[in-house]
Amino acid sequence: MYNQIYEFAASVGALEGYVYHKKSVAEMDMKALHVWTGNLVDAYDHLPADVLDKVQPSLDLTLNRAISSFNAILEKDHQVLERLNSMISREKECSPDDFQKKKWFQE
Repeated sequence: MYNQIYEFAASVGALEGYVYHKKSVAEMDMKALHVWTGNLVDAYDHLPADVLDKVQPSLDLTLNRAISSFNAILEKDHQVLERLNSMISREKECSPDDFQKKKWFQE
Protein backbone atom coordinates (compact mmCIF):
# COMPACT_ATOMS: atom_id res chain seq x y z
CA MET A 1 0.00 0.00 0.00
CA TYR A 2 2.88 2.40 0.72
CA ASN A 3 3.95 2.22 -2.90
CA GLN A 4 0.46 3.12 -4.14
CA ILE A 5 0.26 6.05 -1.72
CA TYR A 6 3.66 7.26 -2.87
CA GLU A 7 2.79 6.98 -6.55
CA PHE A 8 -0.51 8.82 -6.04
CA ALA A 9 1.09 11.59 -3.98
CA ALA A 10 3.97 11.98 -6.43
CA SER A 11 1.54 12.30 -9.33
CA VAL A 12 -0.55 14.92 -7.50
CA GLY A 13 2.59 16.88 -6.62
CA ALA A 14 3.88 16.63 -10.17
CA LEU A 15 0.56 17.97 -11.47
CA GLU A 16 0.79 20.92 -9.10
CA GLY A 17 4.31 21.64 -10.35
CA TYR A 18 3.30 21.20 -13.98
CA VAL A 19 0.56 23.85 -13.83
CA TYR A 20 2.41 26.23 -11.50
CA HIS A 21 2.63 29.71 -13.07
CA LYS A 22 1.34 28.59 -16.46
CA LYS A 23 -0.10 31.59 -18.30
CA SER A 24 -2.27 29.88 -20.92
CA VAL A 25 -3.73 26.61 -22.11
CA ALA A 26 -1.26 26.74 -25.00
CA GLU A 27 1.54 26.03 -22.51
CA MET A 28 -0.05 22.73 -21.47
CA ASP A 29 -0.70 19.38 -23.08
CA MET A 30 -4.47 19.22 -22.54
CA LYS A 31 -4.75 15.66 -23.85
CA ALA A 32 -2.19 14.51 -21.30
CA LEU A 33 -3.96 16.50 -18.56
CA HIS A 34 -7.23 14.71 -19.26
CA VAL A 35 -5.51 11.33 -18.94
CA TRP A 36 -3.48 12.46 -15.93
CA THR A 37 -6.46 13.80 -13.97
CA GLY A 38 -8.56 10.78 -14.91
CA ASN A 39 -5.83 8.50 -13.58
CA LEU A 40 -5.62 10.54 -10.37
CA VAL A 41 -9.35 10.18 -9.74
CA ASP A 42 -9.16 6.44 -10.45
CA ALA A 43 -6.26 6.05 -8.02
CA TYR A 44 -8.01 8.18 -5.40
CA ASP A 45 -11.11 6.02 -5.68
CA HIS A 46 -9.00 2.92 -5.02
CA LEU A 47 -7.33 4.21 -1.86
CA PRO A 48 -8.84 2.75 1.32
CA ALA A 49 -10.89 5.07 3.51
CA ASP A 50 -8.43 4.80 6.41
CA VAL A 51 -5.60 5.97 4.13
CA LEU A 52 -7.67 8.87 2.82
CA ASP A 53 -8.49 9.89 6.38
CA LYS A 54 -4.78 10.29 7.03
CA VAL A 55 -3.70 11.99 3.77
CA GLN A 56 -6.77 14.09 2.89
CA PRO A 57 -5.71 17.30 4.69
CA SER A 58 -2.37 17.38 2.85
CA LEU A 59 -4.02 16.35 -0.39
CA ASP A 60 -6.50 19.20 -0.03
CA LEU A 61 -3.65 21.71 0.31
CA THR A 62 -1.83 20.44 -2.76
CA LEU A 63 -4.94 20.19 -4.91
CA ASN A 64 -6.19 23.62 -3.84
CA ARG A 65 -2.88 25.17 -4.94
CA ALA A 66 -3.08 23.34 -8.27
CA ILE A 67 -6.70 24.42 -8.72
CA SER A 68 -5.68 28.03 -8.03
CA SER A 69 -3.20 27.81 -10.89
CA PHE A 70 -5.75 26.17 -13.20
CA ASN A 71 -8.42 28.75 -12.30
CA ALA A 72 -6.30 31.44 -13.91
CA ILE A 73 -6.46 29.72 -17.32
CA LEU A 74 -9.39 27.29 -17.46
CA GLU A 75 -13.14 27.80 -17.45
CA LYS A 76 -14.69 27.08 -14.03
CA ASP A 77 -16.64 24.09 -15.39
CA HIS A 78 -13.66 22.50 -17.18
CA GLN A 79 -13.45 18.73 -16.73
CA VAL A 80 -9.92 18.96 -15.30
CA LEU A 81 -11.18 21.24 -12.52
CA GLU A 82 -14.22 19.05 -11.89
CA ARG A 83 -11.98 16.02 -11.49
CA LEU A 84 -9.61 17.78 -9.09
CA ASN A 85 -12.47 19.20 -7.06
CA SER A 86 -13.95 15.71 -6.73
CA MET A 87 -10.92 14.69 -4.64
CA ILE A 88 -11.10 17.63 -2.23
CA SER A 89 -12.89 17.38 1.08
CA ARG A 90 -12.25 20.99 2.08
CA GLU A 91 -12.11 23.77 -0.49
CA LYS A 92 -9.89 26.66 0.40
CA GLU A 93 -9.21 29.81 -1.54
CA CYS A 94 -5.47 30.04 -1.76
CA SER A 95 -2.62 31.16 -3.92
CA PRO A 96 -0.51 28.74 -5.95
CA ASP A 97 2.29 30.02 -3.69
CA ASP A 98 0.54 29.13 -0.39
CA PHE A 99 3.19 26.97 1.27
CA GLN A 100 2.58 27.97 4.90
CA LYS A 101 2.03 24.49 6.33
CA LYS A 102 4.81 23.22 8.54
CA LYS A 103 6.35 20.00 7.27
CA TRP A 104 5.90 16.89 9.40
CA PHE A 105 9.62 16.79 10.15
CA GLN A 106 9.61 20.42 11.35
CA GLU A 107 6.96 19.90 14.01
